[in-house]
Amino acid sequence: MDPKKIKDTLFLPKTNFPLKNLNHQEIEDKIREKWEKYQVYQKLLEENKKGPSFILHSGPPYANGKLHIGHFLNFIIKDIIIRFQASQGNYTPFLLGWDAHGLPIEHKMLEIYKDKKIDLRPVCHQFALEQAQIQREQLKKLGLFTDFEKYYITSKKEYEAEQLRIFGEMVKKNLIYQGYRPIHWSCGHETALAEAEIEYYEKKDTSLYFKIKLADNFFGKENVSLLVWTTQPWTIPANQLVAVKKKASYALINYNDEYLLILESKISLLEKWNEKKIKVEKVFLGETLLGLTYFHPYRKDIKGYIVDGNDFIEEKEGTGIVHLAPAFGMEDFMAAKKEKLTIECPLEPNGLFNEKIAVPELIGKHYSEVNKYVITDLEKKNLIAKKAEISHSYPHDWRDKSPLIYRLTKQWFINIQTIKPDLLKNIEKVKWYPSWTKEKMKQAISSRGDWCISRQRKWGVPIPVLFNNDEPLLIPEIIDYIADIFEKNGSDCWFDGTILPPLQEKFPQLINKNTKLGTDIMDVWFDSGVSHWCVLKKQKK
Repeated sequence: MDPKKIKDTLFLPKTNFPLKNLNHQEIEDKIREKWEKYQVYQKLLEENKKGPSFILHSGPPYANGKLHIGHFLNFIIKDIIIRFQASQGNYTPFLLGWDAHGLPIEHKMLEIYKDKKIDLRPVCHQFALEQAQIQREQLKKLGLFTDFEKYYITSKKEYEAEQLRIFGEMVKKNLIYQGYRPIHWSCGHETALAEAEIEYYEKKDTSLYFKIKLADNFFGKENVSLLVWTTQPWTIPANQLVAVKKKASYALINYNDEYLLILESKISLLEKWNEKKIKVEKVFLGETLLGLTYFHPYRKDIKGYIVDGNDFIEEKEGTGIVHLAPAFGMEDFMAAKKEKLTIECPLEPNGLFNEKIAVPELIGKHYSEVNKYVITDLEKKNLIAKKAEISHSYPHDWRDKSPLIYRLTKQWFINIQTIKPDLLKNIEKVKWYPSWTKEKMKQAISSRGDWCISRQRKWGVPIPVLFNNDEPLLIPEIIDYIADIFEKNGSDCWFDGTILPPLQEKFPQLINKNTKLGTDIMDVWFDSGVSHWCVLKKQKK
């Protein structure tokens, strides 16, 4: 049989796609152009307009660099959900957005223009818009079911204005306050960080078991020392108190012909060091030590005293005796506040010690250098019983992975404790998939402290607080008026000071020529955290 006739008997599929010399990019572009030309998404949205609404709010990715596989997975899953809901006749507006403020962009611009004097905010804004455009083009290639001509960016003036109005509502509800306390601090970026911006990694440090001499006789013994453990020797010059656990059992021991005080359960630790039995002179409760005074390791002009640390001292690690530097630790700070002590921060934002530190030789030195100084100095004074290298979980900046410290500073906070009961109740109203995430969220909220929302940077939405003689002026009516100005002119007017004249004209009894504008900006997580409100409000209009 003729082969050609055999071929004609076969039922082969026919297609307009070329079978050879395929240009995949050209085919993809034509398909995308066709979808854009016929506006399939827009027409289906119009067709389903009277149907039930299904709102999937897309939180904004950060406008810094190209999208990665995690972003694509996120958007593909959302796209599947939107397409399914639209096929069921639901009204499914899906609005893309970008998070455009924050330190990564600011840091990038400072690197690019490090040798040039620039107006930082305009170049940050331009860079963010460019990055958002790059990401938008990437998402177009995914063929997402959305209108790529309608999107939001958190640095746009309309968005910033809405953000300020939400902030004003929170002020009305007494959810915003200024606090003076130690918080996680990045010395490299000279700014505060919130808990959500912190990641924990293993870090090697030198731990010290050092001696602090009592100024008082103890059970008839002279030259008695407290044995204290720390992983941050650089904080010792800033010591103000020592804490013990009042209901725990402590011991007075003879160690290498010295009298030391230590948690009774930790005597075995010293026996390992010394490889011999230690003589116990006396066993007593920690409350016996309360109020006793000691010689400060670095200050001859004052004596510290011992307080109760029952709420925060862990018996598993250390010696049961803790040195407190209130400028560099939350428990330390709270203990000093309870004692009504004057607390000052001896560390500048960049990590250099200032004149408030007890040791003149340390002024101008970075805290990271001071560890070596303190260890060498205490060794000369024969105040170190033991030192060792340890590896422990330590907080780091989520951006550049640099280690953080606690530093005493004034910041603005959201009072989470006030709204925590409502948050926990609302968790019950949500369907969670998978179900175990519900408990995880409840645990996270239950343990969450107040949110530090202030940052000491330039590229962001300013916290709309003014100061008269260093007293903060945070008034909802003023904030709403500032929001109106931002909506017309953007937030740059805050940073160049041109917002002051209209504020003085509008509120002459509150704002005068001596009034100063606050310099802090909002945490970018606040920017993205209010996106649901800013976007939904606009869509309703």
